[in-house]
Amino acid sequence: MRENGEKLVPASLIPEKILARPEYFLQGLAHSLPECLVREGVLKRLIKAANLLPKGFKLVLLDTYRPVELQKLLFDKYLEEIRQKRPGAGHEELMKLTQRFVALPRSDKGSPSPHLTGGAVDLTICDDQGMVLEMGAGFDETTFRSFTRYLEEKLENKDPLSPDQETALKNRRLLYHVMTAAGFTNLPNEWWHFNYGNQPWACRVSAKGFAPAVYGPARPDFRWA
Repeated sequence: MRENGEKLVPASLIPEKILARPEYFLQGLAHSLPECLVREGVLKRLIKAANLLPKGFKLVLLDTYRPVELQKLLFDKYLEEIRQKRPGAGHEELMKLTQRFVALPRSDKGSPSPHLTGGAVDLTICDDQGMVLEMGAGFDETTFRSFTRYLEEKLENKDPLSPDQETALKNRRLLYHVMTAAGFTNLPNEWWHFNYGNQPWACRVSAKGFAPAVYGPARPDFRWA
């Protein structure tokens, strides 16, 4: 990893292109922030992605930079949820199942949690009427329906799609294509999660000969914090 030193910046200052709706703050979770912070390079690429959307459509950020304390809270909550559903499961199995949707809370430079780097974004799209597009699974839904290619695979298997699923398929494709065209990579288990500059991003693009990760653990540049 070669940290490039980019600052965390607010992503809410260009509402004509990008809306910020920090879900965990709205839900009142401890350690959450009332702003969506991203690295400078991530913001530039989000603007590029927003410019590729149909006229009047906007990106809606749901979560971006995430303190490690919040990462631990989310991990522990989901771990307990899995434990309740699988009372006979051992620790190793529980940890594996939990990490299907929530990353381990890590702050070390070698392998930080993706959201701690400021290079991970959770987002969706809203239309020119301010309505969030149908995506076939809600944000943070922990089922196979959240897998990015869930609807693609149903189509490939010739399984019938409902009208809502057909709409969601088109909307997922739209989000995926504008984000990847802007330089992001997608987390396959979550249609809403995209990376740039961090280790998951580097792992996905390394086969193409791109540079290693440039974002390690980040920290907001607050005067009094």
